[in-house]
Amino acid sequence: MALARISRLSTGRMAARDRVERSGVELSRPALTILAALRDAGPARPSALSRLTDLEPPLVSRELRGLVAGGYVRRSDDPTDRRAGIVELTEAGLDAWQANRRATDEMLSTTFDEWSSEELADLRRVLERIVVDYRATRVDVVGVAIPAH
Repeated sequence: MALARISRLSTGRMAARDRVERSGVELSRPALTILAALRDAGPARPSALSRLTDLEPPLVSRELRGLVAGGYVRRSDDPTDRRAGIVELTEAGLDAWQANRRATDEMLSTTFDEWSSEELADLRRVLERIVVDYRATRVDVVGVAIPAH
């Protein structure tokens, strides 16, 4: 299926290498997902990040350790519960996320350079319909669409 191939191409090793070369940011996809969540939601507990990113808690913890060590996020105590921690995006983390976003945008721009405005409008309409239709169904573990009740 074309959408699966597009997904593999955009998230595969070659695309990741291209993004690193363009952005200068060498972070894993889960790490970038965490940075994006912190950018959008603000400071959060790791458990909330797991829910926001749909990443497993152990993966979030492991990625956070690397992000803290790299200076991309900072940890502090939760003022409402000293037993819990809060993580927040640093300036370096925001810069890394923005550089990665710019690289991704450049890659997409290059892909669609020769498309007409009508073709781009058609693509946008079709993709928006896919989003709506996809949200209207659940997909089980083997990839079979099950109508939502």
